[in-house]
Amino acid sequence: MIVAIVKPDSTLNAFTITDDKRLIVIQRNPRSGSGAGRKELLNLVRALRTAKYRVRMFRSRVKLDDWLLAPERQQVLRCIVAAGGDGTVADVANRHPGCPIAILPLGTENLLAKYLNLPRCGRTLSKVIDIGRFRKFDSAAANGRRFLLMLSVGVDGEIVHAIHKSRTGTIRRIGYVIPTLLAFLSWSPQQIRVSDREGNTIVSGTHVIVTNIPRYGFGLKFAPEALSDDGLLNVRVYHGTSRWQIFWHAVRLKLGLPIRSVEATKFTAKRLMLDSPDDVQIDGVQFDGDPCCHLPVEVEVQPASLCLLVF
Repeated sequence: MIVAIVKPDSTLNAFTITDDKRLIVIQRNPRSGSGAGRKELLNLVRALRTAKYRVRMFRSRVKLDDWLLAPERQQVLRCIVAAGGDGTVADVANRHPGCPIAILPLGTENLLAKYLNLPRCGRTLSKVIDIGRFRKFDSAAANGRRFLLMLSVGVDGEIVHAIHKSRTGTIRRIGYVIPTLLAFLSWSPQQIRVSDREGNTIVSGTHVIVTNIPRYGFGLKFAPEALSDDGLLNVRVYHGTSRWQIFWHAVRLKLGLPIRSVEATKFTAKRLMLDSPDDVQIDGVQFDGDPCCHLPVEVEVQPASLCLLVF
């Protein structure tokens, strides 16, 4: 575990990294983004070195982890830059809990960066790193594996699995179109049961989203009331039973049209279990845009467990 020495800032839930931390390590995901934004990596490195920071960039996760094992490097580490999509950020957070993370958004959606108003700009991120201010946010665990933004079961999980199964390089938004259409044409909605920690059924539905943030992919606002640091998970369970109902529901969400209370159940929780009441194997589970294990899944919030550099 890598833990940076910090001092409290006057802002609630905000801290500042001490100035003696001069080492910046960049974890690059070479498959993320369209490629156009990768020049921002060079801008970031140049700006940091101009500011007299020591910078090391890695494509290999193993090499980065091995390189940071040295205590003298841990002592001067300011942050790890996650240069990729939301999955890259989650991967760094899982491998280096407690370490401040800076985000250079090079993925397709970059939901976390959008939530923090972080642009795809290396020079801007260098300023954020130099200021050294970070906040602590909640994350969550699914069967012990930490995720940062959301976990879902249903048609979007099927889409994520299909895309990653056929993925050979970077993913553009257009790359989601065919898998999305195929998923809606072939997906058979299954009932998903949501239970509390005692095993009591709370509600069942065909699409479940557990999230920490208000915004979902493609601007869908499944949980506009969600807060990222309240120690709670926001859960949304949709009850539609046909492909057309679920497709039309997504369209209405995108357009901001009203959703009736009988269509979806919303609540908050700290811990819950997702499984199939019919003992059917459901594989369409995803978190942070990456495939997850099949049901059953136990989800639990991890309050203030994620350290992110912010403006």
